Amino acid sequence: MSGHCFHVDCVASAGRLNGDLDTTMTVLAHGCYRWLAKHLRGFDTAAPQQLSRQFVAPGGVVASQPARIGVHCDKRCHNPILREAALDQPRQAIPWVRHLPVVFQYP
Repeated sequence: MSGHCFHVDCVASAGRLNGDLDTTMTVLAHGCYRWLAKHLRGFDTAAPQQLSRQFVAPGGVVASQPARIGVHCDKRCHNPILREAALDQPRQAIPWVRHLPVVFQYP
């Protein structure tokens, strides 16, 4: 695992939150970035900040639909890397989101 981590201040809100919630969200976010990095060729050791800047920050839409959770990525130059990762292929349903699969879509 990389020496970089997703910093707890990245999820802190303007309002006061329970420190346990901030820590839990930080651990969850770091795990999500590690999962993404594992699937992107050439980014397996990338820091969460780099992954966020290149793949998350450019934007998109997450929509909960009756049969799936759709993640529609905005058009950007990194779409070939996302396509190669085959994130748009059928995935196992996720128990903590009503057993719905997450489906990635690219323009």
